[in-house]
Amino acid sequence: MEHTVQTPGTAHLGQTRLGILAVSSLGMASLALTPSYAAIAQDFSLSNTSAQMLTSLPNIFMMLAGLLVGRLTLTKLNLKTLTLGSICLIVFGGFLPLAFHTSFVFLLLCSCLVGLGQGACTNLAQVLIAQMLPKKQRQETIGLTTTAINIGGIIFIMGGGRLAAGNHWVNNYWIYLFSALVLIVVGLLLPWHSQISDEQTEQSSTAVHLNKYVFYCSFWAFCVMLLNNVLNNNIAMYVVQNHLGATVQAALTSTISLVGGMLCGLVVGVIGKKMQYTTIALSLVLYGCSYLLIGFAHSLSLIYVGSFVVGAAMSIAMGQFPYLISISVDANSMSLAIGIYAAINATGGAVSPLVVNSLTPLFGSLNVFSVSGILALVFGLVCLGGHFQKNLVENALE
Repeated sequence: MEHTVQTPGTAHLGQTRLGILAVSSLGMASLALTPSYAAIAQDFSLSNTSAQMLTSLPNIFMMLAGLLVGRLTLTKLNLKTLTLGSICLIVFGGFLPLAFHTSFVFLLLCSCLVGLGQGACTNLAQVLIAQMLPKKQRQETIGLTTTAINIGGIIFIMGGGRLAAGNHWVNNYWIYLFSALVLIVVGLLLPWHSQISDEQTEQSSTAVHLNKYVFYCSFWAFCVMLLNNVLNNNIAMYVVQNHLGATVQAALTSTISLVGGMLCGLVVGVIGKKMQYTTIALSLVLYGCSYLLIGFAHSLSLIYVGSFVVGAAMSIAMGQFPYLISISVDANSMSLAIGIYAAINATGGAVSPLVVNSLTPLFGSLNVFSVSGILALVFGLVCLGGHFQKNLVENALE
C-alpha cells in the first residue's frame, strides 16, 4: 500500500507538541526517591551509597533503553504504542512498591523498571519530534523538552519529598501518580500516525545511514554529562563540609539548578538560532564559569548562582544535541542515531565520579568543582576551535 505524507493542521500540531512535552516530563522520574535516601537506608540498615543505588542503578537501564528504542523504532511497531508502553513501565515500577516494600532488592528491581521506561521516553520524545513535527518547529520544541524535563524533575523530587515528609518514606512512591496522569494525556493527545510533515522526506529511502556527526554529537554529549553530574554528585557534601549550610540548603541547590534549566529551556530555540555555530561551546564555557564560581566561593548565595547557571548550561546543550542530530541524518536513521547518542550520553553521567574524582588529586589543593571548571573551559575551547558545530550545520541535510 502506498505511503502518503499528511500535513497536520495547526491545532493538530499543537496537540502533538503537548503530548511530546508530556512524554519529556518523565525524564527525571528515577530521581523521585532522592529525598527518602536517609530514611530508606535507616529502615534497611544500609549505607548511604547502597541507598543511592535506587537512582544510580537505573542509569544502566537508561543506556540499554537508548539502544533498544533505536532498534524497535526501525520495526513495524507504532511510535505511540512504544511510548505508551514505556510510560507504563514507569507507572508499574512506581506503583508496585506501594504494595510490596519489605525487600530492598525488590525496590531496586522496581527502580530499574522506572529507569528503563524513563530512558525509553527520553529517546522517544526526540524521535517523535523528528517524525511528527515539521523541521521548522523541531528546534523550538526540542528546547521546550528541556523545560518539560526540569518541570517534571521538580514535581518528582519536591513532590515526592513532601509526600514522604508527612508520614513514611513509602508515601514517596505516590508521586508516580504523575506518571499515570502523563499516560492519560499522551493517550489523548499523541496521534497514532508517525508521518513526517516535511515534503522533502517523502522519497526517503528505507536504509539507515549514520555519519560522523552522530558520533561527534555523542562525544560532546558524553563530555557535557561528565561535567553535569559533578553538581549532583558533590554539592551536598561540599556545602556541609565547608560549613556553608545544612542538608536543606544543599538540597535547595539542586532545585535551583532545575529552575535554571527550566527557564533557559524556554529560550533555547532562540539561542540556537542566534548562535547556530557555538551553542555547545557556550554550554561548556558556562559549566566552566559556574564551577569555578562554586569552587572558589565561600558564600551560599554565590553557590546558588553557580547552580542556576549549571542548569542553564545543561538546558542549552541537551536542547541542541537532538536538533543537531536531526538535521545531520535522514528521517529513517533518526531513531537509531538518537539511541546511540542517548546511550553514550548516559555513559558520561555514569562514569562522571570515576573520571572527575581521579583527576582532582592531580591538581593539588583544588577542589572537585574548580578542577571541573578548568576541564569544562578546556573542552569549550577545543569544541570552538575544532568548528564541530559549524561544520555540522553547514553540511546539514536539506
